[in-house]
Amino acid sequence: MKRTTTTIAAAALAVVGMVMAGAEPPTDEPLEPQNPAAFLQQLVGEWSAVVHAVQDPAQDPYRFEGRETARMLGGQWLVSEFYSEVEGQTIHSILTIGYDPTIEKFVATYANSMQGSLWTYHGTLNDEGTRLTLKTKGPFMGDPDRQADFRVVIECTDADEWTMGSQIHMPDEDEWVEFLSLEYERDEATSKPEE
Repeated sequence: MKRTTTTIAAAALAVVGMVMAGAEPPTDEPLEPQNPAAFLQQLVGEWSAVVHAVQDPAQDPYRFEGRETARMLGGQWLVSEFYSEVEGQTIHSILTIGYDPTIEKFVATYANSMQGSLWTYHGTLNDEGTRLTLKTKGPFMGDPDRQADFRVVIECTDADEWTMGSQIHMPDEDEWVEFLSLEYERDEATSKPEE
């Protein structure tokens, strides 16, 4: 059970790919508000995270906590890093997100310490500029011979809180099912990046 829980938690985080890194505050000039990458600057800082992973729909989600830090690279890339201890196993993941003007989409990469795969994403902001949806394809329920659609939704609720959910498309039911959710709260010792 211990290894199964750890594996599920690591796999869930691998799909999410949404964990933030860096530790030092941003040193680049803030982006103009009309630039879509300005959304990413809201995620800069140090955060405490509460993670809920669904192991079995018939059971309550598995809960664990982690820490995350994020910084901007070149004023347009978010570099993020996440750490957690789950039943004696360390989970460490790195994510980069940026905006590619040539395709007019956000692009992201994600890797973690318990997987050999590099995940890549493409996505867009909603019209209000508060929610980023990133999409990718990956193994369906761990089956490398079957691919599934995945999406990750990052939403800023205010300057000190944001959420992220990871979903898989279930083709038989033709619906999206959330299997992982994260709630972030800014550490009191760190301030939000300057406007």
